[in-house]
Amino acid sequence: MGAEPAQRHRLRASQLAAVVGLYLALSASAVCAAGKAPVWAQLTADQQTVLRPLRQEWDRLPELQRQRLLAAAKRYPKMSPPQQHRFSQRLPGWTKLTLEQRNLARKRYAQYASLTKEQQLEILKRWHEEHPEEPNPAP
Repeated sequence: MGAEPAQRHRLRASQLAAVVGLYLALSASAVCAAGKAPVWAQLTADQQTVLRPLRQEWDRLPELQRQRLLAAAKRYPKMSPPQQHRFSQRLPGWTKLTLEQRNLARKRYAQYASLTKEQQLEILKRWHEEHPEEPNPAP
């Protein structure tokens, strides 16, 4: 409980990354692999609406990251309103993570997803005990 501030920051960044990873953990094969990811001006109006927090940096993002974000934008309409809100709020932070941090988040999410519901609920319970002021990290 008495973790150093830097450790707490890394832990929170990892946790945030894991949560956002819930939305962005598609493999590249599930994304339109045939062509290059479009620049911002080539996105549809719906894609631009969902990805608006990234408008300024979109064209500078790596192609694989843009493809994954497009896949997430495609899933966005099927998300519940709370999931959509979390996605929109956390999207800018996700893109600021390093490739290693994003990969770690995807790995942790895959581990989390492989747990039983009871184990997942136990993790959420511990999260709430340790972070009572923060919203639920689960989608």
